[in-house]
Formats: sequence, C-alpha cells, structure tokens
Amino acid sequence: MPDNQRDATQELKNELALGYRAMAFNGLGLGLLAHLTARLPGSDTYWTYQIGQSVEEVTVSDLAECTMDTKPLIEGKRINPSILCHGDVYKARPDVTCILHHHSKASIAMGAIGANVQPYDRNSGRWHDEIAIVEDFDAPEIHNQGGSMVDALGSGKALILKHHGVLVTGRSVRDAVVAAAELDRVMEVQLMAMAAGKIDLMPQEEIDDCKKFLASDMFADGTWNWYLRSMERSGLSDGALT
Repeated sequence: MPDNQRDATQELKNELALGYRAMAFNGLGLGLLAHLTARLPGSDTYWTYQIGQSVEEVTVSDLAECTMDTKPLIEGKRINPSILCHGDVYKARPDVTCILHHHSKASIAMGAIGANVQPYDRNSGRWHDEIAIVEDFDAPEIHNQGGSMVDALGSGKALILKHHGVLVTGRSVRDAVVAAAELDRVMEVQLMAMAAGKIDLMPQEEIDDCKKFLASDMFADGTWNWYLRSMERSGLSDGALT
C-alpha cells in the first residue's frame, strides 16, 4: 500500500473511532443499537466496528474492513450482517463516505407515527427536503431492503426507517455524526411542539438561508472539534486511538 493511502486509511480509522465516542457523547447508540461505517472516497470497501460492542467502547484496533456485501478482509473479524444495506447506499452514492444508523427514542417515535421533520426553526429547516420515510424495514437475515432504501434516499441526506430509527449519510465521519446528533435534537423538539399545539413553519427564504451554514463543513468541523474537546475533558475519548 502506498504511503499516502496508508496515511489516509489511518486518518479515516482514527476519525471513525472518535466518531463512535462522539455518538456516545450525544447519547446515540449505547448498547448494541447503532451502526457507523466509513470509507475512503471511491473505495469499494468500508470500515466498521465488530458486532457485540457498544459505541463508547470502540477503539481503532477494533475496526474491521469489509466488502460491500459485508465480507471481512481479515478472517475472524465479526461483521454485523445488519449493515448490508450500507454497501447498497455506498454503491449508489459516490458522494457518501460515512453512514450512521441509530434507534433513539425520538427517531423511533417519529417513525411510529410516520412523521417527517418540519421546518419550524433554523435547525429543522436545514433538513427540509433532505429526509424520506421508508415505510417498512426488515432485518437483512429475512429480506435485505437496501434497494428500497436507496430508492427512497435518492440524493437526500437521511431516512426515517419506520419502526427502526434513522439512517444518516455524510461526506465525512464528522459530517455524519454531527448531522445525526443535530437531527435527533430536531426530532425531539418537534415531538414536544406537536404535543403542545400546531406548528408554525418557516418561510422558504429563511429555510434556504439556514441551510447555507448548518449544512456546511464549517458547522460540521466546528461542532466536531467541540465534541473532541468535551470528550477529552470527560475522559470519553480515552483509548479510542489505540
């Protein structure tokens, strides 16, 4: 492997391991209820953690590289078969280099009532026309629905998996993780607003304006760096890069 590719791979693995810890920092995926994968741009393989770990436990040495159909490149690495749909998304979307899935309370509640995110403030406006709802989602052992997920996702950013949480894509690990955390807060606030009364929606001009910053690398990078500082202070990132 050329030195530049080796360096890029190591950088990806480091950010992926920290991405798992950042999920824990945001209360996403504790236990065994989440998946986070990432690949180098243009690669036909991707990296993930091994089945049986919780996100706050993952280290670089735990990461495993697999093919698009979840076959590990190193024998003995245990890949969760539930990430089979990630390969389908990667093959269909060259722009996507990271995929995150979790089952938070807010995402499950939104899926349970078949509700999509509405543009009620700047943070929610960032998601306008970026999320589709998949009406059904089965375990891949029964029937892989990667194709229907790809069709529903289109060129969008995320899916609400009815009965099964959310799937968020990213142009990088930090983009996917920050977006997923922000989306979860947006869903939680919307559920509170829906319970309280009628939601007043933002005008299109304001939606267009908020997307410029909240969907930008500047926002993702700044928020990610705050995660790293916060995790270091709390000890949550300890051992991640080992």
